[in-house]
Amino acid sequence: MGGLVIILYLTELKRIYGVASQGIRAYNERQAQRRAERERIREAEEAERLAREAAEEAERKAAEAAEAQRRAAVEAETQRQAAMQPAMTKNAVESHAENHTPDHPGNSSGDIIEETDEEIAEIEVTDFEDNGPDSDHLQSAGSREDSLLRPLFAGDDSDITDSYSRDDSNDIESDDETPADSTETASVQNAEEEEADFNTPLFADSDNDSNDETEQHGNSDPSAQTALQAPLAPTTVRPATAEEVLASEPYNPRAELSLFRFPSVDLLRPAKDNGPSVDIQEMEFNKRRLTETLRTFGVEISKIEATIGPTVTLYEIIPAEGVRTRSIRSLGDDLQLQLAAEGVRIIAPIPAKGTIGIEVPNKDPQVVSMRSVLDSEVYRNSKMELPMALGKTISNDIFMADLAKMPHLLVAGATGMGKSVGLNAIITSLLYKKHPSELKFVLIDPKRVELSLYRELERHYLASLPGEDAIITDMSKVVTVLNSLCIEMDNRLSLLEQAGARNIKEYNDKFIARKLNPEKHRFLPYIVLIIDEFADLIIRQGKEIENPVSRLAAVARAAGIHLIIATQRPTVNVITGGIKLNIPGRIAFRVIQGNDSRTILDQLGANQLIGRGDMLFSINGKLERVQCAFIDTPEVSAICENIGSQVGYQSPYELPEYTPEGEGGNICGATLGDRDPLFDECARLVVSTDTASTSSLQRRYSIGYNRAGKIMDQMEAAGIVGPSQGGKPRQVLVDPVTLEHILENR
Repeated sequence: MGGLVIILYLTELKRIYGVASQGIRAYNERQAQRRAERERIREAEEAERLAREAAEEAERKAAEAAEAQRRAAVEAETQRQAAMQPAMTKNAVESHAENHTPDHPGNSSGDIIEETDEEIAEIEVTDFEDNGPDSDHLQSAGSREDSLLRPLFAGDDSDITDSYSRDDSNDIESDDETPADSTETASVQNAEEEEADFNTPLFADSDNDSNDETEQHGNSDPSAQTALQAPLAPTTVRPATAEEVLASEPYNPRAELSLFRFPSVDLLRPAKDNGPSVDIQEMEFNKRRLTETLRTFGVEISKIEATIGPTVTLYEIIPAEGVRTRSIRSLGDDLQLQLAAEGVRIIAPIPAKGTIGIEVPNKDPQVVSMRSVLDSEVYRNSKMELPMALGKTISNDIFMADLAKMPHLLVAGATGMGKSVGLNAIITSLLYKKHPSELKFVLIDPKRVELSLYRELERHYLASLPGEDAIITDMSKVVTVLNSLCIEMDNRLSLLEQAGARNIKEYNDKFIARKLNPEKHRFLPYIVLIIDEFADLIIRQGKEIENPVSRLAAVARAAGIHLIIATQRPTVNVITGGIKLNIPGRIAFRVIQGNDSRTILDQLGANQLIGRGDMLFSINGKLERVQCAFIDTPEVSAICENIGSQVGYQSPYELPEYTPEGEGGNICGATLGDRDPLFDECARLVVSTDTASTSSLQRRYSIGYNRAGKIMDQMEAAGIVGPSQGGKPRQVLVDPVTLEHILENR
């Protein structure tokens, strides 16, 4: 049977054997290829190592040879100077002796010899105390050289230059000429010898031209060597001008208001220490009541702990095994009834803790003063770009957030729940941290009374349209201001694109380091737009307000423009989806309805707050309960008066002008004869710099955006520049010669 089976399946067995043999051969071949590849890599690495070692050895030998050559040159120069010293001393003494004739009364010959010996000693010490030329040696040598030449030549620089040229030509023609020919020639020769003695050692290490020239001529005469070497060594080192020194230092944006002083925390009221807001008996009573109430509803807990805050105490419980969090989350009203509390909020579960939190209001809540927050180490040592010190958390920690990273903030809450105080706290924390050159506010106050206290900051921190009020209370101006901010955003994004920066921080860092052309770029302060009552604007003007706000919220972050929008009606027709989508930062004070809490926080919770500054802060869905710091109206007034009394800018930060569509028609380019007075000058600037930008005309000629745009349109109508390309500069179409023909034939 076995033989029969083999005979029947012989073909299949042969096929299986062939497949197995082929697989084994392929495996062996792959292994051989891998071994060969490893061997090739090892040989390549070994060859690379040997080549690297050979290159390092060659570099080391070259460095040793260069060092030996430099030392030999220094030694040869030292010996040459030592050989020149007796001849120089003799020539100097004879020159001074001949100059002191009866026609030149003055010091005696003995005094001259003493002065010459002292000068030579000073020269000898100065030249040989350093081996290489450095900046200090150059400056000291140059100053002593000037002091030696000044008594010898009473004429101006041209006389000295003529004397040098005449003496050089005489030395080249005849090396045997003696210094006794004339008093002037002897003086010039001695001065040149002293100059050469100063200059030659300074460049001995870095420049061997003088040594090579001496070897070629074989001339040992000091005067001939001086004549050949004098043109190679500079006589003086030009000091840096004030503009060069200033350009080498980092740009200081605070220099214009260098005397500005930040307000002191003494302007704020000190905090009142009333002791703990919850005593031990109250805390133990609440623990016992919570445990009994939960057990009544069939919820067993294994552990409970309390964290006392300024207005709320957090009780963290760990439920027993098998207890569902859903059963605890639904007991909020029952716990509020048993504890006789104003509002109980349940967090089931607390993120990243594995516990369930029950927040119970304190019977004697404390007030968190603004001074205690601003005077803390956390705030003083903060490195945030736009720090907002909002208050204290349940664990009594200072709570801060960076507006620059949010990048926008939505504030909502019912009337009287602390919304206006929260805005004052945000503005105050920014004023105590940012210099007027680094931060500007655009304030829109439809109610006309909430933000009027900050009018005294007009010349320091406020931004406005040219000729308009710094605090916008006229509803007809709001659309213009918002669209003007959109223009400012586009201008800034264009600057960031030209500078190759992704955000305003990178751009300002480059500008401070003087890596950007100040004629085309400028330092950009942060701009914070604060709208106090957004619902009133939406009711009045609707889409005209919503569209620019949505655009700013979507794009303005990189340009350093941040929005803080406050409203007491957080309904879906006020806080639309387009606005909420681009504003991840939310602050919710107490609201009446749960739908309002869902609108601003996307969940319940704001309707369970207790008011008086109690708020929920949400960033990207993460909630934090904070007691907002309290700052009263007199404190805000004192801060504004302190800042307003100091020296400020001439005017508020000017926003670009905005012309609504349909107004102005085609007046800027309809007729070429009706041109702006600055048209010719602007056209020459654009053609010479090959940059056609409206913002550059604004900065160069200190004109508004509207006028600069008209001039640019006139140049487009004249064929000087091309059409607008969005945020990019226009294309320049003519050269300077063609431009002059256009200007002459208009």
